[in-house]
Order: sequence, then C-alpha cells, then structure tokens
Amino acid sequence: MTRLLCRIIGSALCFFGLIGMLTPIPFGLILFIIGLMFLIPSTPSAASAVRWARRKIRLFDRVMSAATNRMPYPYRRVLRETEIKPDW
Repeated sequence: MTRLLCRIIGSALCFFGLIGMLTPIPFGLILFIIGLMFLIPSTPSAASAVRWARRKIRLFDRVMSAATNRMPYPYRRVLRETEIKPDW
C-alpha cells in the first residue's frame, strides 16, 4: 500500500514539476526532484529511467548532482542510487 501511495505522490509531483518548469520562475525543478525521491525507491523502472537520462543528458546529470550534494543524508542516499559510475 505504501509503494502505491509513493508512486501516486511521486508521479503527481513530477507532473506538476514538469508543468512548473515552463513558468518564468523554475520552481518546478524542486517539485520534480522531490517527486523523483518518491519514485526511485518504489519503482525500479523509474530509477533506470533516471540513470538513462543522466547518461544521455549532461545538463540533467549536473542538476541532479548539484541537488544531491545539497540534500540531507537520507534524501542524498536515494538520489545517489542513480549516479553514473565511471567506466575506467
């Protein structure tokens, strides 16, 4: 039940975050990242989609890295699951 609730809340926050990014004040980015923090632990496909986006879109990766570094530890742990590992 909690997974379903997390998926619903996360999806709604991401949706409103995407709409909010189109406004002059980019408050939607905050809602989008909070929505991802709900979706990543509860939905494996969301985590893999974020990893794919971070690999393909460098700006998205930089924004997610900056947000991850500013978050408190419990939230930082969730966002670190989607970081790109170097291939060396």
